[in-house]
Amino acid sequence: MISEASSLDYPFIEKVTRQNMAHHYAQHRIEWNDKAYSSSLAATDNYVVRNNDGERIAVIRLGFDQQHLYINDLQVIPRAQGKGIGTRLLDHAMSLARARNLEAVRLCVFNGNSAKKFYEKLGFEQVGEQGNVLRMERRLQGAITDVSA
Repeated sequence: MISEASSLDYPFIEKVTRQNMAHHYAQHRIEWNDKAYSSSLAATDNYVVRNNDGERIAVIRLGFDQQHLYINDLQVIPRAQGKGIGTRLLDHAMSLARARNLEAVRLCVFNGNSAKKFYEKLGFEQVGEQGNVLRMERRLQGAITDVSA
């Protein structure tokens, strides 16, 4: 079940993100910053997925501007991966973006991260690259792009 996260979920969010991203951070020689990550949690809309036993198994963190939804994080614990949970979270994000009549959903992924193929399968396209980070986007059909027309 997808539900809005509370501050009680923050330790889980930080732990799963740190564990899932450790390899990529090491590969790209980036040092994890606990303080910066913790302070960023309050600036995003966060959703967690719990299994039937109530255990937290996934998270998505979202940011918004007037035209875009940004996926800051999408993390699923390793033993729950490959079961459609990430797809459900992306569907949830798409629904939120459509409800706000946004133009597109955007995200970044490390170059070489296998998640790129997952995002491409779900309609995301690479729209840019900055250093070791790929920028991806999925345009939303039916979004109003110019309200002055």
